[in-house]
Amino acid sequence: MLRQRSTRTHSIAAATLASAALLLGAAACGSSGATTDASSTGAPSPASTLLPKSVQEAGTLTIATDAQLPPNNFIGPDGKTIIGVSVDMGNALAKELGVKAEFVNTKFASLISGLQAGRYDIAMSGITDTAERQKQVDFVDFIESGQVFIVPKGNPGKVDSQDAMCGKTLSLVTGTISVDLAEAQSAKCTGAGQKPVEILKFPTVADALLQLTNGRADANIANLGKAAYQAKESGGKLEVAGTPFASSYDAVAVKKGDKEMIAALQYGFGQMLEDGTYQKILEKWDVEASAVDKVVVNEGDSLESSG
Repeated sequence: MLRQRSTRTHSIAAATLASAALLLGAAACGSSGATTDASSTGAPSPASTLLPKSVQEAGTLTIATDAQLPPNNFIGPDGKTIIGVSVDMGNALAKELGVKAEFVNTKFASLISGLQAGRYDIAMSGITDTAERQKQVDFVDFIESGQVFIVPKGNPGKVDSQDAMCGKTLSLVTGTISVDLAEAQSAKCTGAGQKPVEILKFPTVADALLQLTNGRADANIANLGKAAYQAKESGGKLEVAGTPFASSYDAVAVKKGDKEMIAALQYGFGQMLEDGTYQKILEKWDVEASAVDKVVVNEGDSLESSG
């Protein structure tokens, strides 16, 4: 069972929402009687004034993603188009904010460094909000989930809980929270006099899951939505094991201290939650169980500390 969400709200969230209200109010006063439909007038949407000036001027929200993490983001049947939960959310956000979304495919391990270097405006790729990552970037949390195990059919390694990982081999994607969880559990195993967890790291999900089907690994760790999708797509070769643990938020990563971007994203998600767009996207990808009532900022640590 997922942990109960924290009701704590960080001061950065309150400040950015206040700024959003003031900016939108000013925009509305300055355009009295005029339509706000940018597509029909050629004029920018008032909501776009929430975005950093560089994004407003470009008219494009550049979004970094690793297109090999279904159902969050992956290459579609045509072999070139990036599709998935994050893509649909990113496109919907851009529409709400009166700009276009442009997705850039990059490796997961370089998402945060690329964001810090200014190569992207935001990153959306099933990124887990953690206290450690908050030292580098800020997060707008929009999906809540827990981690489970992906195992070969029949679960021959009997990996169905964190304690069951001791002495087993896990194949994981470099740079993901699954590696952190496995390393932490391995330390607990050895501390209790048991065998450590053998951790194999790979650059892609496909590489990691291949180790399960060829018998080289006992399990992989993924959030519930990703795990269910991978099991479904495996043609019966893989299945989900265990109950969700390590509750976490999937989030949009934003350059540290970028209050304008945070305010814009909170506004956009708020509109999507209100008009039903948010729920429809989750239902499309069969991950509606991970829905949140409202987006929050940098709340990943509250879930980590809640049990």
